[in-house]
Amino acid sequence: MTPREMIRTHAYPVLAVVSTVSLVLISVSLAPIAKWTRNQNECIEKTFRIDGTNNAGIPAKVWSCNGGGE
Repeated sequence: MTPREMIRTHAYPVLAVVSTVSLVLISVSLAPIAKWTRNQNECIEKTFRIDGTNNAGIPAKVWSCNGGGE
C-alpha cells in the first residue's frame, strides 16, 4: 500500500475523530459558564421579591447578584 492510498483510506476517519474530540472539548469548557448562568438566573428570579411581587427591574437585580451595593 502506497502512502497516498493510506492517506485516502484513513483521512475521513481521522478527521471524524479530530472533529468529535474538538466538540467534546468545547462542550466541557463551556460547562462552568452554564453553571454560572444557572446561578445568575436563579439569583435574579429571587432578588427583590416580597410576597411574590417583583419589586425591582432587571438592571437592579443583575447589579445586586453581581455583588453590587457592598
